[in-house]
Amino acid sequence: MPRKKDGLKDRLSEITLVDLPKAMVASCEAVGDNPEQESGEVIEAWLEKHGLRTASAAGRGGNGVVRYGFDCHKGRDICGENTACGKEQKGCWKCRIYHQYATLPEGTALAGDGSVAVKEFPGGRFARIAVRDPFIDDEFPSAWGLLLQWTFKKKIPNRLGCTSKKDCYSLFSNEESPCLEELYWENGTQYMAMYLPVK
Repeated sequence: MPRKKDGLKDRLSEITLVDLPKAMVASCEAVGDNPEQESGEVIEAWLEKHGLRTASAAGRGGNGVVRYGFDCHKGRDICGENTACGKEQKGCWKCRIYHQYATLPEGTALAGDGSVAVKEFPGGRFARIAVRDPFIDDEFPSAWGLLLQWTFKKKIPNRLGCTSKKDCYSLFSNEESPCLEELYWENGTQYMAMYLPVK
């Protein structure tokens, strides 16, 4: 008899509070209907150009490189920034802004070029949850809601400026308070860690 597929709740880690360190990062932003792939390809090529390895089977890159991504819509007119995502696609919601960060090894002296900038990620405290096999039935976005509910239940204020589900209907963050996503591998299994910025 075939093994029953694990549901989302069976694939979730415990929620914990973590402190991410301040770091210099290579940063790239893409606007479009598939910005994760577009920005990821640019960051990957930039890292390769500078001899920096990316995510390994163990889940982290060589030389301490860690990749994060986040939606970045807050306070921005998406349609106005990219006409390709306008009326011909029947709605601006199909166009999204996505950032990718790659942490750089301590002491690395690199300058940005092209679509990649080098800047400081301030770090800070985050509530973290991880999802095993995140792309099964595309269920992973539901984990954001669980993470947010946990902070409300624990009375831990977030840095998104919202105090209830009603005004946190969308976790589109910005660079000052990013809701980070990190894809990594452990023992041949893919995970996505999600980091909600808290105070």
